[in-house]
Amino acid sequence: MNKLIVFDLDGTLIDSVPDIKDCINDMLKKFGHKERQLSEIKQMIGHGARNLVKNAIGEDLTKDQLQARLDYYNDIYTNSGSPKTKIFDGIANVLNEFKARGFLLAVLTNKPQETTDDVYNTYLSEFGFDCVIGQRPEFKIKPDPDALLYLLEKLNVKKENAFFVGDGETDVQVGINAGVKSVAVLWGYRTKNQLESAGATIFANEPKDLLNLIF
Repeated sequence: MNKLIVFDLDGTLIDSVPDIKDCINDMLKKFGHKERQLSEIKQMIGHGARNLVKNAIGEDLTKDQLQARLDYYNDIYTNSGSPKTKIFDGIANVLNEFKARGFLLAVLTNKPQETTDDVYNTYLSEFGFDCVIGQRPEFKIKPDPDALLYLLEKLNVKKENAFFVGDGETDVQVGINAGVKSVAVLWGYRTKNQLESAGATIFANEPKDLLNLIF
């Protein structure tokens, strides 16, 4: 009987917002827009790169104008090497313990697949995740449940044996939409009130709490 834990990426496994901030502000400066503070960008993360770029710009653009800015941001972020990104303290021990307990591990993020692969290979590949899914054409982004349901089918896991762990509203909602148990984490980029408003009922204050919440 397979058991699966699906993790969000940014704000859950890794703290990537310093690198995202640098690349977003590089894009904003390049195209003549007002730069953003770290606290602002934190609230924009979690809904995919297109929405991040659109919300950071904060003004109406044509489709082609937005695409040009998105392409620029994706290119510089993917090729930046993410030098300021780090795994959250305690995550490595938790991942190793879950692997030792026999859990399958997966990542499901709204970050573009190419960038997701680069970040995963740099910071997380040693933990041997069984599947890593970023934003790709065949799936809508979270909170749409199709990619999560695909993971369950691919890894032969029943819904009652799967958990979704994330720090954002879309993470809470994708678990609800797919009928999977979810745990909202409080070391990421959203407050407990924001997550409760999205429907969260189970919370982890720090990574080690996951070991007592998922079994």
